[in-house]
Amino acid sequence: MAGPNPLTVLTPPLARRRANRELAVLVVGLLALYWWVTGPGLAGTADTQNYLYAARSLRQAGHLLMPNGESFAAWPPLFPVLLRLVGAPASMGSVRGLQAAGLAGALVGWSLVGRQLLPAGRARALPLLLALSAPALAASKFIWSETVFGLLWAAYFLSLLAWLRAGGWQRGLLATTLGCLLPLQLVAGVFLLLGTGLGLVWPGSRRLVRPSRAAQLAHLLGSVTGLVAWQMYQAGPPALLGQLEATAAPQLLARLLSSLADYGFVLGRWLLPLPSASRLALPSLGWALLLPVGLLGLAGGARVRPVVPTNSPEPAPPDGPAQMAGVAGRLLFGSLAVSLPLLLLSTVLGRAGLGLDEAERYLTPLFPPVALLLLRAWPRAGRLAWLGRGLLLGSLLYQALRLGHTARYLHQLPPVTGVGRLPSSGQR
Repeated sequence: MAGPNPLTVLTPPLARRRANRELAVLVVGLLALYWWVTGPGLAGTADTQNYLYAARSLRQAGHLLMPNGESFAAWPPLFPVLLRLVGAPASMGSVRGLQAAGLAGALVGWSLVGRQLLPAGRARALPLLLALSAPALAASKFIWSETVFGLLWAAYFLSLLAWLRAGGWQRGLLATTLGCLLPLQLVAGVFLLLGTGLGLVWPGSRRLVRPSRAAQLAHLLGSVTGLVAWQMYQAGPPALLGQLEATAAPQLLARLLSSLADYGFVLGRWLLPLPSASRLALPSLGWALLLPVGLLGLAGGARVRPVVPTNSPEPAPPDGPAQMAGVAGRLLFGSLAVSLPLLLLSTVLGRAGLGLDEAERYLTPLFPPVALLLLRAWPRAGRLAWLGRGLLLGSLLYQALRLGHTARYLHQLPPVTGVGRLPSSGQR
């Protein structure tokens, strides 16, 4: 028989209703800000043009094509398919709604995850921290795939936790289906699935979950079948190898150090008041070291915390909700431990853009796991606990100021321009 729902065990009904009201207020406020930011129209980059052109080519020619007429094989297909379903590029208002759904859905999903992982006070702080995320708002202003990916990532993790807690083939099928969509939206979805696998094989995790090892393996294999089928369907997969070979240059080490520094700086700026100009205040090596140090600090969020009875100095075995919170922490840490190095490798090898803005864009879907692990890992008693409360308050104030500044800047950006025509002949 399935164990008790952690939401029921950890959150009394009155507190849960209050948390729901607070979350609803945050969602409405975030959507209102998003609607103002995108009032002049959604912005675009070269990636945006590729997505919109692929959506148009799907409608007119029945195939996903790049603006140069080549196949869309090197890009995951889900986002242009979604754009086509909502009527893009003819109906940009529906695209605006799609981005709004991704932004709000990710906030709700990760807030529900937080209720299962965090004490009540910290679980209430998490939605506010996520709602004040300037990078998430910036990603939603542009027609990029990261915003919808954030929603898929949150939905997948929620369904995965439900399956691991209670078992059942229906829950497993739902988790596998959502997992299959992740790499079809962004290649980084493969990295997250690999990290999830790392969390599942973490020593001691097997006895804390319902599904067997065989079922877990079937879930992971099933989650990558969509991307494998897409690559098998497309012609010309050697294009990826050609790009990788072209990046072998003497500057490879310099690119690695620069990317490490950018990723480390982004990680620090998520929680500390670091203006962009401060990226040059330290040598790249200093910011680069912040990334592995920060990752090690987040490892504390992957522990299974025992319950300490008030009448006994010895810790008791973890209860059911505490066990699942520990498993969830391991899954989140595994996703970070695998995704960050692979994202760096993709950047160095030319499969992802260089620069601070690009680094923040690629890391935006990882902010909720980082915030969750940090809130979970921080001590709950002693001087460090008081220091944590002060740092959290300071971080919220800084994020609010940064969000306001970013919103004003995004509101002034010009909307995306038209999409080129399809090739007249000779293209599939």
